Amino acid sequence: MKEDTHLHLNRAEDCTAQAESLVAASWPGAAISRSYYAMFHAATAALLHRGISRRSHQGVIAAFGQTFAKPGLIEARFHKYLADAFDLRQESDYQPVVYVTNEQAREMLERARVFVAACRKLCE
Repeated sequence: MKEDTHLHLNRAEDCTAQAESLVAASWPGAAISRSYYAMFHAATAALLHRGISRRSHQGVIAAFGQTFAKPGLIEARFHKYLADAFDLRQESDYQPVVYVTNEQAREMLERARVFVAACRKLCE
């Protein structure tokens, strides 16, 4: 495995652990953000493993869908998880009042866990 791929996978695991702590502390907005970044780093790792690099969040999301979901290399739900997490992260990071619940944060954390595991398999 290439070094940059490995580093992004490690970062994904770190973000997942941070999200777990934030969910436990009832900080749902921050947990959503960390869960999204876990997915973002995992998706980046999978793309880099294929020699694909993107500079923007939207670029990573689109390339992930085109490279892995569209050809059926991964279930389409994973592309949706990433896109939905991006949207919810945008809301929770940039709006002056956060309207996400602990339940939403727990669900996003679970999605991040399975997403990171799926991306790790794509990198094997």
